[in-house]
Amino acid sequence: MGFGSDLKCSHDALLKLQDWELRLLETVKKFMAMRVKSDKEYASTLQNLCNQVDKESTSQLDYISNVSKSWLLMVQQTEQLSRIMKTHAEDLNSGPLHRLTMMIKDKQQVKKSYIGVHQQIEAEMFKAFLGSGLEKSTNLRQVKAFLDECCKFLRNLSLCLKKKNLPFSSHSGFWGGLQMYLIPRIQRLI
Repeated sequence: MGFGSDLKCSHDALLKLQDWELRLLETVKKFMAMRVKSDKEYASTLQNLCNQVDKESTSQLDYISNVSKSWLLMVQQTEQLSRIMKTHAEDLNSGPLHRLTMMIKDKQQVKKSYIGVHQQIEAEMFKAFLGSGLEKSTNLRQVKAFLDECCKFLRNLSLCLKKKNLPFSSHSGFWGGLQMYLIPRIQRLI
């Protein structure tokens, strides 16, 4: 005994869907973690580049021209981009990536709970099936014992009636009709 074929298929489909969603979320998490890592590395590389350029260019900027102003502006904007990239990477790590990790844990817990509840329901259905089967077999044994007693009673009754030579002892009268009607039906049930 168990769930019907339709429910069994839907249970399997639901488990496949949950597995697929978890794999997809894990892939998104891995992508986001790689993005955070690469953004931090990029920000760090930009900052190192700016630091290196600052050291070299401060000693050479004796003359201020439009080219040197443009160069300083480019270095400043690169430093600003480095800070923005680092901030965005940290925000991505602490915000969406953290929430995604929590969502994955929740989905895993929901799947585990669902499987546990499904197994519990299936076990209860199996117990109910066994219980009803045992109940039926117990009832069947009781019915069979009752019918055996009825047969014995009718046989003994007919023997007693034959011994006493009562007019309705064989196949005539009430007892004979009862005997002819009940004994074959009781024997078929046994």
